[in-house]
Amino acid sequence: MLDKISSLFRFRPKKFLGIDIGTSFVRIVELSRKGQAYKLENYGGSDTSSFKRRSFRVFQKNILSLSNKEIAKSIQVISKEAGIQAKEVNFSIPDFCSFFTSIKLPAMAKDEISQAVQYEIRPYIPLPLDEVTLDWSIIEGEPSGTALKVLVVAIPNDIVNQYREIARLADLNLRILESEVFALTRALIKPSHQKFGKGGENEKEKKVIGLIDIGARSTTCSVVEQGVLKISHSFNTAGNQLTEIIARSLNIDYNEAEEIKKKHGLIINDDLEESKNIRKILIPLIDSILEEIKKAFRNFYLKEGKEVEKIILAGGLVLMPGLKEYFSTELKKELDIADPFSNIACSAILTNTLKEIGPIYAVAMGSAMKGLE
Repeated sequence: MLDKISSLFRFRPKKFLGIDIGTSFVRIVELSRKGQAYKLENYGGSDTSSFKRRSFRVFQKNILSLSNKEIAKSIQVISKEAGIQAKEVNFSIPDFCSFFTSIKLPAMAKDEISQAVQYEIRPYIPLPLDEVTLDWSIIEGEPSGTALKVLVVAIPNDIVNQYREIARLADLNLRILESEVFALTRALIKPSHQKFGKGGENEKEKKVIGLIDIGARSTTCSVVEQGVLKISHSFNTAGNQLTEIIARSLNIDYNEAEEIKKKHGLIINDDLEESKNIRKILIPLIDSILEEIKKAFRNFYLKEGKEVEKIILAGGLVLMPGLKEYFSTELKKELDIADPFSNIACSAILTNTLKEIGPIYAVAMGSAMKGLE
């Protein structure tokens, strides 16, 4: 998405970076590729408590404000410490500042679609078209053959320009910008026809999959079928709100509340009365996240007549103790934790570590993969 921001190179670079800039973190993945196989070259990130109250990014009144110099400096420090050498980079843009919608178009040639999208999208975008960058993907139908259903994403030009500036300050060559959900889909869901591993086809990816990305600032619920993103819905209840309600309820500092959330989560320890209180505090907000997810799945069913069969959880909050089990019980569906490194060649000594950090590196992974396609 949005690869019009620069002329695409005619050759595939040997190494490529994917960078995910969160509310209080930066994650970087450096990949290389040989044939159809990806190899993890390096990875690194920053995530310090000092940023909890002074975020890298702030979103107010439809404007995303980034601390460009701080982010660029963080990228440079991480790259140096991790031994990252690649300069070609893709950035992911937060879903909560992208506008998603789907439109129907009559049968037409592929080179006519962009103009048709420009015309049809006007009623659905809350900004003038000259203030946004548009991209689209076909989710149903074939050009020049059948009627089309097209997923359209619009990102404000101000945000695009901020990421360009970050790349310049970090001395990187920005190639592509895309919404986080596209990077996440690429990293976690292989097309049903793709073969990998020992040559077997990945049968599970034929299922209708719900992708739940629970970050610090927002949660994004998406539905993917046959590797194609069908719907995506973002809402504001997420990790920060859980920390804040613990801090208010217990009258403690934000950072202390964050540590308690990570330690206890939804797990009840019979020997610790505090764990019961924490669960009681968190459950109402967790239930509100679940209700939004169920609503998105219901809307998909009403439109498509298909049920979500499997769920993949990503984002920092999914590491919270007890969350996976609670979601599994309430949603009553097959449920996995994101593992974007599962089919990536890497040192065997890193296997366990990468599985643990997978949920928070999935977006960066997907962005790096895009650069090597």
